Amino acid sequence: MESYNFWQDLFDTYQSLSDWMKTLWLIVPPAFALGALWLSLDYRLKSRSAAPTGDGMLAYTVFADETGIWRIHAHGGAEKVTDERPEATVLPLPGAHPHTLPKPPASDV
Repeated sequence: MESYNFWQDLFDTYQSLSDWMKTLWLIVPPAFALGALWLSLDYRLKSRSAAPTGDGMLAYTVFADETGIWRIHAHGGAEKVTDERPEATVLPLPGAHPHTLPKPPASDV
């Protein structure tokens, strides 16, 4: 087994292939490498263009507390929020005015 040479075996196998298989061996690896390079560069380009610019101002922060109730914190300059969830409330951040969500009218149906 000590006389076995991997490269000699690989090139011997390549030499014994048909011309079509030799062509595929020469085309497929570079095509795969170019495709992977194109996908990675395209992903980087699109992720940079989709990144937020940071030009705006944060108006609300929404989170669910430990009881499962949604809480909305209004940041400076945020207008009154309307929402269809009656359990959601708006809590002020320090220095902000409190806002509350309007309760939906009771239905007689």
